[in-house]
Amino acid sequence: MKVYAEKLVETVVDKICDVCEESVIIELNSGKYEESGELRATFGYGSQEDGNVYNLDLCEKCFKAALYALREKCREKFMLDDDK
Repeated sequence: MKVYAEKLVETVVDKICDVCEESVIIELNSGKYEESGELRATFGYGSQEDGNVYNLDLCEKCFKAALYALREKCREKFMLDDDK
């Protein structure tokens, strides 16, 4: 025997960039698509950030800006290191 009941289910209808606060949903050819990246970090015992958890939803533009900033930081580190 099947028993039926109505359930309310929460559904994500939009996602907002945590940096620029713009929607990551784009409309293209009468369809809606999510263009986003995520930046996640979980720090454990012994870290200065011990117990902290970060989860950022980023639009494509902000994700690329973060990625380029990290790449540039690495590039500067290696440029100034005589051993590398």
